[in-house]
Parts: sequence; structure tokens; C-alpha cells
Amino acid sequence: MNKVNHNNLIEISKKINNPFSRETLLTNIKHNYGKGVFLWHDFGNGIASSSCDYKLNDDYNIYLSSNIAGAVLIFNLSNNIKYFFKGNKEFILKKNSFFIGLSSDDFSVEMHLKKNRQCKAITIGIKELLFLQLAKKLEKLSEIMQETKAVNHFIIEGGYIDSYQFELLSYFENKTINENSLSNLHLESMALNLSHYTINKKINKCTNSEDFDMEKIESLKKAKQIIISQYSKPLSIKDIANKAATNECYLKKDFKQYYGTTIYKMLQKRRLEVAKELLEENFSVKETCLKVGYKHIGHFSKLFLNHFKISPSEYRKKSNSF
Repeated sequence: MNKVNHNNLIEISKKINNPFSRETLLTNIKHNYGKGVFLWHDFGNGIASSSCDYKLNDDYNIYLSSNIAGAVLIFNLSNNIKYFFKGNKEFILKKNSFFIGLSSDDFSVEMHLKKNRQCKAITIGIKELLFLQLAKKLEKLSEIMQETKAVNHFIIEGGYIDSYQFELLSYFENKTINENSLSNLHLESMALNLSHYTINKKINKCTNSEDFDMEKIESLKKAKQIIISQYSKPLSIKDIANKAATNECYLKKDFKQYYGTTIYKMLQKRRLEVAKELLEENFSVKETCLKVGYKHIGHFSKLFLNHFKISPSEYRKKSNSF
């Protein structure tokens, strides 16, 4: 298999030096290797982020190295990525999963990438001293860091990316460089937020907090889709659980943990949003109430008023007065 140093894989298309040692690079994959982009931000505070999205025109082992000890949080948004560390140790990062990797000041790794398969990932790098402060609640962290210096690397397995992590990761997928300082500061805050949340997620998992496997995630997504598409029906939690092929008790608990809201609140929000659209189309309040799954106009009107701070009749009149 062909081997290429990551630095030789890319070419800089734009570079911005920001105040306080901040630096931003937009690079493209060289045409003879493939097609895609690699975007890198150094926030000047011990944290850097990078995002890549590319395909290679042949099978390659991509060689990466670093002389800065610390940690990386890697979020894989595409196909499985196979890593080879010193000592021929292998680690596979699955699609839509993350891990926390610790590295020495003489670190190297190879990524095995297949021809014409998308490589899309977000990485947050944190220098050693800062990571030790951020993750001090991780059991035996200092000992692990010392071990890392002796063996080159250490993998703290993460798990599947949850909905909140996906939301934060979306901020890093911009393929262009924004020269606005406030935008860069916002991205920096997202990097800090993502790092803090992910480290705490791992700490909580180590203290027996439940994680989500792919089967459970699929059931939760199916439950959400049922709410979105079948909102006008008299849905009960039992009905949704049966249709999503899961247990009713687990669904209630996991749904709130995964989406940050209850099934009832998501269903209510969906119905009221559709109701608002129907009123804008000049349906009567009674017609709207029945179309979105409510039987009693009084109850519907109270929910609408609490949510939008205006009664449905007033909203209908206001929307159709132009």
C-alpha cells in the first residue's frame, strides 16, 4: 500500500494570522492524491481544531507525527478509520464514533484509507497541561499520561457521538475561512464547549453512566420520526415504543437523555408548529385543532398561547390581515 506523509498530502490555499497567536489554514488535497479539504484553526490557548472532508484516488497509509504532548478528541463522521500505532497496534474508529487519544512528544500514527471512500472527521487537539486540568476527574489520569510518554500513545475509548455532540460538530464543517474575528471566537467557544462536554461524557461513563449503542440510537431516531410524521394521531408512549421496536420504560428514559426533552414535549411542539402553519393558511381554529390531533379547542388554545404568547384566533387574524 502507498504511504504518504500528511504534510505532503495537502497544499495551503489560504492562511490567516489572527491576534494573540491565533492562526487559520485552509488547505486542499493535492490533485495527484485525491480531492477535498483540510481546515485547521490554532486558537492560541492550548487548543486547536481541524476538520477534513476528502476522498483519495488510491489506497494510502497516511503518516502523521507530532512533537507536542497532549490529547486529541477525534470524531469520525464517515467510514470506519483504521489506525496503526507504534508496535503495530491497531485501532478502528467506527463511523459516528469518537475517542480520546493521548500522545507523547514523539508521537506518530498511520491512517489506513481506502480508495474513493470519504474521510470526514473533526479533531480537537489539547496541550498536555491544559488537558490534565480539564480531565483531572478521569481516574488515574496522571499515571496514564506518564505511561503514554513511555509507549507513545494511549487510547481512551469514547463511544457513539450523541445528538448534542453532532450539533456542536456542525460548527466545524464550514469549508471556507471566515476572517471575522467574532466568528473565529465563536468557533473557539464551540471547541471549548465540545471538549468540556466530551470529557465529562467520558468521566460520567467511567462512573457507570449509561451510553447509547447504535441499536438504541436507531430506535430513538425512529421514535422521533414517528412523532414528526404521525403527530395528528392519538399517539401514546406505548404506541410509539411498539412502532419503534423498543421497551416503553426504556424509551421514556432514553428519549429525554438523548434529545434533551420528553416525548410529550416534542409531540406538543410539533403539533403547535404545524398548527401555526395551518392558521397562516387561514384554516379556522377548530379545523386546526382537529388536524393537529387535539380534541378540545380550549386545551389547544391554552397550549398555543403558552407557547407562542398569542392566542390562535389572534394569530390567525394577524397572519391573514395583509
